[in-house]
Amino acid sequence: MSPSSRAPGALRRSGPLLGFLAALMLLAANMRTGIVVLGPLADGIGQDLNLDAAALGLLTTLPLLCFAVLSLFAPRLGDRLGLERALLMVLWLLLAGLIARAFGFYWLMVAGTLVMGAAIAVMNVLTPGLVRQRFPHRVAAVTALYSVTMSCGASAAAALAVPVRDLFQGDWRWPLAASGVVALVGALAWLPMLRFKPSRATVALPRPSLWRQRDAWILSLFFGSQSLLFYTLTAWLAKFYVDTGVSEAEAGRLLTLFTITGMPANFLAPLLFALLRRRRRLAVGLLQLPPLIGMVGLLAAPLTAPVLWVVLLGFGQGCMIALGLTLMGVRGADARVSAGLSGMCQSLGYLLAATGPVTLGALYDLSGDWLLPMWLLMGVTVTQAVAGVRVAEGPPIQADGATASAER
Repeated sequence: MSPSSRAPGALRRSGPLLGFLAALMLLAANMRTGIVVLGPLADGIGQDLNLDAAALGLLTTLPLLCFAVLSLFAPRLGDRLGLERALLMVLWLLLAGLIARAFGFYWLMVAGTLVMGAAIAVMNVLTPGLVRQRFPHRVAAVTALYSVTMSCGASAAAALAVPVRDLFQGDWRWPLAASGVVALVGALAWLPMLRFKPSRATVALPRPSLWRQRDAWILSLFFGSQSLLFYTLTAWLAKFYVDTGVSEAEAGRLLTLFTITGMPANFLAPLLFALLRRRRRLAVGLLQLPPLIGMVGLLAAPLTAPVLWVVLLGFGQGCMIALGLTLMGVRGADARVSAGLSGMCQSLGYLLAATGPVTLGALYDLSGDWLLPMWLLMGVTVTQAVAGVRVAEGPPIQADGATASAER
């Protein structure tokens, strides 16, 4: 068969994949936007609604609690409805939650945040399965692409929150409503994907249990530490800098820088990990240096070089999420164990992360300054480094009752 005769068939086969790729990117753009947009607006929301720091921190903590609770159950929704229908359903739920928050009543913000968190939790768990199903030979590349798109969505939310608020005479409800527009576009883009029949499900087998595996717990601690740092800094970094004397606009730009600098890390961390595949602990140890240095700078001299500290923190946390996802894949004994490892790490990790924003807010209310909260984040950063280096190497993690056979 000539190349010209094969081309139309190849285009017909690639068409649905390109459609899924575009829809997937719009899905990814929604996976952090609704959470990050609150950070730059926290001061104004707190003043208008007469909220203390703990009440504000709850709005960032609730999605993480949803992630923790639903990560173990979301696969059942995908099995029952199919991945495409399940993801479309949660996109509409996400839109409903974001719109509820835009009315500006605290109780509606709490309810909308719960709905939003539930929707994103399902996205977090089902999206890797969709990537494996639709792009079986391009899993790493597509995963990197949607990770970067997710970071772009978060960066855009952080960058535009204050300008959109100022455009509407300081009304912070409009940036919240704008995040709903992104969800609407994503849901509409997902509708055509229902035309394509999902691949047949594999034979249902009992999910592997990992609760007695020490390295599974250490990896969960590592994932939880990096999640706690990311979401806590997302919630409070802008207010921290406002309280140290920086303008709201500049604090918003620093938060944007924090999220943007994680993007190149999504690519570079797995690359370094692969290059040093026989010295993984060295690779992970080197990648722990930026967040450690950034936290020391934030704690000791936040105004001396704020851009440097924020870049180091953003790059470091971008490396950590990429490493967490990579370790879930390479440390599992097989694909099913890696999937179970992902569910366990996300459930326990986000449960730990959920304590971060509200705890930091409560400590700030209690002490009246940021010294004690920042020391807590310093301790979490050290824990992240130790757990990451420890779990970087070792025999394949097996399901409970199985035995490890060889070093991966």
